[in-house]
Amino acid sequence: MHARHEKYLLELTGLPTATGCEQQVIAWVERWARRRRSVDLSKDRFGNLLLKRAGARSRKPIYFTAHMDHPAFVVVKQIGPRSVLAEFRGGVQDRYFVGSRVRLHIGDSGSCPGRVTRLEPAKKPEPGAPGGDKRAMIELAKPTVAEPGDILTWNLPAPRVARGRLHAPACDDLAGVAAAIAAFEELNKAQPKPGGPDVRVLLTRAEEVGFIGAIGACKSGIIPKAARLVALETSKSFADSPIGAGPIVRVGDRTSSFDPGLTYQIGQIAQHIQQQDPSFNWQRKLMPGGTCEASAFQALGFTATCLCLPLGNYHNMNDGNADSASRRKPGKSIEKVSKQKARDYPGGGGEHIDSEVISMSDYHGLIRLLIEVGRSLDRRAVSPPLKDRLDRLFAHRRTLLT
Repeated sequence: MHARHEKYLLELTGLPTATGCEQQVIAWVERWARRRRSVDLSKDRFGNLLLKRAGARSRKPIYFTAHMDHPAFVVVKQIGPRSVLAEFRGGVQDRYFVGSRVRLHIGDSGSCPGRVTRLEPAKKPEPGAPGGDKRAMIELAKPTVAEPGDILTWNLPAPRVARGRLHAPACDDLAGVAAAIAAFEELNKAQPKPGGPDVRVLLTRAEEVGFIGAIGACKSGIIPKAARLVALETSKSFADSPIGAGPIVRVGDRTSSFDPGLTYQIGQIAQHIQQQDPSFNWQRKLMPGGTCEASAFQALGFTATCLCLPLGNYHNMNDGNADSASRRKPGKSIEKVSKQKARDYPGGGGEHIDSEVISMSDYHGLIRLLIEVGRSLDRRAVSPPLKDRLDRLFAHRRTLLT
C-alpha cells in the first residue's frame, strides 16, 4: 500500500503545472479514474474535478480538497528565436528570479532549458483591486518555438526520496492531491458499494492567484451546502511546526480561523489513532505562512477546515535554512554549498530556487488520518462534537453549582 501511495506522490509532484494550465495533472487524474469502475469523475463548468464513489449519495458528504496548480511561468509571447516573455502566476519573492534556471515545456515534444534575464514586477493595483502578475524575460538555450500558454517551470531535478524526505519541484499542492486520491482509494476498497461514509475528492484549479477554482466550485453547485470540507495543503514549516513531526490539524491560516467544530472532531480522531498506536505523530497548529482554500470555503458559507504537511523551501524559495544544509554531501561544508548556489543563481546570494521538501512519514501519516476521518467523522464514539463533551461535563459536575 505504501509503495503505491509513494508512486502517486512521485509521479504527481514531478508534473509541470501552472495556474490555469493544469492539463497534465488533470490528465493524470483522468487516467487514474478510468481504471476504476467504482469511481465517477465529473467536472464543473470551471474545470474543477470531482471524484466520488459510483452511486454514493448523502446529505452531508465529506470532501477532501486539494489544488492542482503550483507557482510557475506561462508564455505570453515569443520575442525571438531564443527568447520569450512569460508571466509568473504565484507567490515568489522578486529576488529569486533573475539568473535562475527554468525549463520550457513544449506540449508532448519535449522541453528546453533557459534562464530568467529580466523581471518586470507586477504593477500596483488600484485600491481595492486584485494585483496582477509579474512578467519575466526568458533566454532559452537554443532556438525553440513557444506558443502562448506553454508552461515554464523552475529547472529542478525529478522527485526523489532521500533520508526519509521527498525533494520535488511541486509538493504544493500535488502532494495534497496524491494524499487525497490515496485515502479515497483505500476507503473505496473497504466500502466498494453504496452505503457507509460518502467521501469525495474535489481537485481545484488556479489556487495560487487567489483560490479562483475554489471560489468557482462554491458557485457552480458541485459542493452541497451541508458538505464538510477538509482542505489539504503543504504549508510553510516553522520552528514550532517541524517537518517530520507528523501531519498538522490546521486551526487557521494567515487570514482566518477554520470551523471550530470540524477542526475539533478531526483532532479527536487524530488523538484516537495515537492512543491506539503511540508511534503515530500529529500536530495541531495555526499555520500563518499563507492562506489556504479553507478560508475561501468558510467565507462563502461552507463548513471547512484544513490538514497540511509541513513544507521546506515553500514555493521553491530556499533561504539557506537547515533543510538545504542537511542535504549537502558528506565532507562538503555549508559555505561551499552556498558558494556553488550563488554561482548558479547570481543575484540571489545564499537564497536560491530549490526543490520543495516534505517528510515521507508525514505524508503517510496524513493518508492514515484522512482514511480514519472518512470512517469515523460521523461516529460519535470516536469523534464526538465538542457540545457532547460539554454536556457530559455539565451533567457530571452540575452539583457543584447548587
